Amino acid sequence: MISLTQTIIKKSNYTLILLIAFVIPFIGSCVKQDFDRPPIQNLPIGEVYTIGQLIEQFNTTGATQFNKDASVYGIVTMDETSGNIYRSAYIQDSTGAINLRLKEAGGLRVGDSIRVYLKNVVLSSYNNMRQLDNVHNDSNIIILANQKYRQPETVTLSEIMKGNHQAKLVRLQNVQFIAGDTALTYADSDATTNRMIEDCSGKTMIVRTSNFANFADKSIAKGNGSIVAVVGLFNTTWQLYIRTIAEVQMEGARCGEGGGGGGSGAGTQSDPYNIESAIDKQDASPYIVGWIQGYIVGSVKQGVTSISSADDIHWSPPFTSATNVLVADSKTQTDYTQCVVVNLPAGSPLRAQVNLLDNPDNLKKSLKVTGTLRKYFGIAGLRDSPGQSGDFELEGNGAGGDLIFSEEFKNSLGSFTAFDIDGTQNWHWDNFDGGCAVMAGFASGISYENEDWLISPAINLTSHTDVVLNIRQAANHVQDHWELLQLMVSTDYDGSSNPEEQGSWNELQVPNKPAGNTWTFVDSGDISLAAYEGASTVYIAFRYRSTSSIASTWEISKVIVK
Repeated sequence: MISLTQTIIKKSNYTLILLIAFVIPFIGSCVKQDFDRPPIQNLPIGEVYTIGQLIEQFNTTGATQFNKDASVYGIVTMDETSGNIYRSAYIQDSTGAINLRLKEAGGLRVGDSIRVYLKNVVLSSYNNMRQLDNVHNDSNIIILANQKYRQPETVTLSEIMKGNHQAKLVRLQNVQFIAGDTALTYADSDATTNRMIEDCSGKTMIVRTSNFANFADKSIAKGNGSIVAVVGLFNTTWQLYIRTIAEVQMEGARCGEGGGGGGSGAGTQSDPYNIESAIDKQDASPYIVGWIQGYIVGSVKQGVTSISSADDIHWSPPFTSATNVLVADSKTQTDYTQCVVVNLPAGSPLRAQVNLLDNPDNLKKSLKVTGTLRKYFGIAGLRDSPGQSGDFELEGNGAGGDLIFSEEFKNSLGSFTAFDIDGTQNWHWDNFDGGCAVMAGFASGISYENEDWLISPAINLTSHTDVVLNIRQAANHVQDHWELLQLMVSTDYDGSSNPEEQGSWNELQVPNKPAGNTWTFVDSGDISLAAYEGASTVYIAFRYRSTSSIASTWEISKVIVK
């Protein structure tokens, strides 16, 4: 005989089993290491802020909760992938950067172009670090595009301490971890840890790493070099957050020890690596791309495939090969182990103007050139240079010739003028490829009709011959409609009027264009301006058009006339 109590227990157990069977799938679906969600398209945009405007608003009014429709756009510069930050991300635009405090972990990746819907989000600070708090992945973030990476700004410790780089992605050159930290790992096993870097003048700054970072137990870099990080602030203390130790490139000699330490250059066109430093940086992982400068001291003999002795080099005429030159820190260097072999690409201005076979007078001249630091002929080398006019400077020839005009868009649109003819989108500046002019007729998932011109100042070609133009550009979402992205030239434009209504414009053909479906920058090769030689005023223009169905992104990082 079964008692009433037993019956109740059995029914209760049966109910419990059903409840567990019903709940377990939901528990399993909620516990995830990465947040995953479909894209959201229907959130209203409302008033649009730049990050700089948010920072200005906070500085004026303090903490603010947004109670109406509003949005801010930015590129994700740091995510949670490495474990160095949690429920957090950093975004940046051309006006500033800010921290996102997320209600859920995951969902964002470095390079995501996003819109943050600001309703119910709080603009505030945490120990003086500006932030957007209460950001929900599923109701505040719309991912618009991927792999739109921002390039770090090269700064010094002193510049960071002035306070203008909070939350920004930066690169520091010629720095090292202090000697007392070089025997340690990036973080202790049980706590977020501060380590310290220094420059060669003795200035220091904290590098803060979570014990949950996937590189926390890795040994700290012992040499001198560069680091890419996001700038943080805690009360009055500036600190750096590493995204990945692949961005810690410290393999040179420490300050005061020669080699890659002080005085070796930053690898930029204005501050190139010397040859000793270029040798130290060979075959890094990943490869280092940068500018080097030295004296041309010889070339590898025709038929040699691997240098094993000084006899494999022509140190004086006659020369037998046009494919390479050796450069050194001294004009009299004859030790090949103290040289870098520079590859001269076939068909390039670099080969035509620099090689010693055709230009023996170049021996002992200074050469500045950009490329990848990796072995060539079995010794230190510089390879993969595009070899176009703006990619080298030969003593006596400017940038591969007599330089007439140059614009590299380092911090702005520079000497160019943006002219808006139709549409609401405009040419603007961004820091891709070290700085560039950008135009896109695409916003918030919609393609808009636009016509926008970017026009150079007047360039005087009087008394110049063999004039060529070289541009460096990237283009995406072109869909084979290159007719909407035109490089134009005029000799009778007045410099200020609507270019559609004033001046005669001709289209220039670009010999080497980007693929049109990536963000890779490509050098155009030399574009002849011979037809315009002798003109006292020549204008170069980039004419952009988009439609309701085709809205490319066009990025211009260099314009050179020589």
